[in-house]
Amino acid sequence: MVDSDKLNIDSIIQRLLEVRGSRPGKNVQLSEAEIKSLCVKSREIFLSQPILLELEAPLKIC
Repeated sequence: MVDSDKLNIDSIIQRLLEVRGSRPGKNVQLSEAEIKSLCVKSREIFLSQPILLELEAPLKIC
């Protein structure tokens, strides 16, 4: 797995943005290690965030 310190997120985002506007289903080359590292790093970030949402009433859910 790619070390999270060495994970080049900017490069991954650039590759994903390059296919924007292309035909649907166009493949982006990401290695398995990059995908796993992204998942691990994303999980760490989500778990570090507070779960409680403080909302003001009235709350309208559409």
